[in-house]
Amino acid sequence: MADSDAHTGFGALLMKGNGASPEEFVAVMGIKSITGPNLQRTTHDTTDMQSPSGFREFIGGLIDPGEVTFEANLLPNDPTQNQEDGGFMAEFDKSSCNSRGNWRVSFPICEGEPAGYLGFAGIVTGQAMQLPLDDLMSFNGTIKVSGRPEIHFASS
Repeated sequence: MADSDAHTGFGALLMKGNGASPEEFVAVMGIKSITGPNLQRTTHDTTDMQSPSGFREFIGGLIDPGEVTFEANLLPNDPTQNQEDGGFMAEFDKSSCNSRGNWRVSFPICEGEPAGYLGFAGIVTGQAMQLPLDDLMSFNGTIKVSGRPEIHFASS
């Protein structure tokens, strides 16, 4: 039986661009899981009185690129998370000023080489902290994707 090309997400990174030229990306630390983006296309009902057999007919509309969400260990003093050092919490404050940032979800390293990444522009739209009595503190974030996300695979 052939080996599978499937991999776990261990080693994936959520990275924020600094806006410089050339742009450098810094990983948000403590990430436990990343979800998205969850793209969805709207549809428009084109059914009319002559539609065959009484079935509704549709055409595709615009695509909403969705959101990227993550769960992380809360690291209040880490510069990639906190507000003072320009971390994720600071990005939330900037988002009200129409400031999209560049983001990457880096795929895990495979056989010593990065497998590639998903790049997108996005606006931080949510953040939440959980401080349970008897468990790790955690941090969740949401980034609204703006425009088309692009997958870049490492050259083989």
